[in-house]
Amino acid sequence: MSLRSKHLKIVGAVGAAALTVGSLASPALAAGTASVDYTCSTPFGDAHASTAYTATDAAPAKMAVGQPLAATATFTLGPAASALAQAQGWEKVKGIITTNPTASRAGLNLTFPKTTLAAGPGGTTVANATGSILAGATVQDSFTFVLGNVGKVTLIGYASGKKVGTANFPGGGNGRCMNDDGTTKLQDGGTDVTTQTVKDKSKTKASASYAAKKKAATGKAKVKARYGTKATGKVKFTLKKGTHKIKTMTGKVNKKGIAKVVFKNVKAKGKYSIIAKYSGSDTLKKSSGKDTFKV
Repeated sequence: MSLRSKHLKIVGAVGAAALTVGSLASPALAAGTASVDYTCSTPFGDAHASTAYTATDAAPAKMAVGQPLAATATFTLGPAASALAQAQGWEKVKGIITTNPTASRAGLNLTFPKTTLAAGPGGTTVANATGSILAGATVQDSFTFVLGNVGKVTLIGYASGKKVGTANFPGGGNGRCMNDDGTTKLQDGGTDVTTQTVKDKSKTKASASYAAKKKAATGKAKVKARYGTKATGKVKFTLKKGTHKIKTMTGKVNKKGIAKVVFKNVKAKGKYSIIAKYSGSDTLKKSSGKDTFKV
């Protein structure tokens, strides 16, 4: 049997066993809960999973886009799936649950460590998951933590301390678990959990290099957000020799968060600097960086 077919079998069994993620947090610490029923597409047809989330910290009045709100959960693997995973040689299982935030939906980032699979027929594997629920991806005066569809669940199997297989849940169709109610709000005592989302901080790392044969200096800037929001927009690069400003150029930030320009006809000997200033975006604040080179 191929590794792929083993993985598909595990995915199907997981679906049939109805994976469950449930709250672990103490009621005294609870700052918002939500119970969701999902329909997940697999190569074997629709599977169903139920999820009960609990935020363990109260949402502050303001949060940066994509900022995490601490959460805990329980991941339950039913008897059929636990037995099938063991039949494929798995002794332990590790899991990752991810969903990117959007303008109107909260994201998820939950994981559970290697957990021994339940022994014998009828055994249920229970793993403690920790992680976060993520604030929305745009700036707005009032963001409600609405849980939409789960983007991906990944199960990783281990035997004798080594990785022996991976199963993505869901494994086909639209590639995600659909929220049966469409949307579900995180609530605290019947009140929706809300916050004001604001721009996240950005960090710009500048680098400068010089090609003597071409007499050209290259300025590069890598822009990153504190909470992982992708950088967009432009970076202004200023070339200086000592304190004298020589030229300014503008580069567009690409999909990897990098902007680059090339200054030509850089001939005079001396010490130069390139200052990179990121202009910010609808979701990120401004930032800058600097690097030097010699001719």
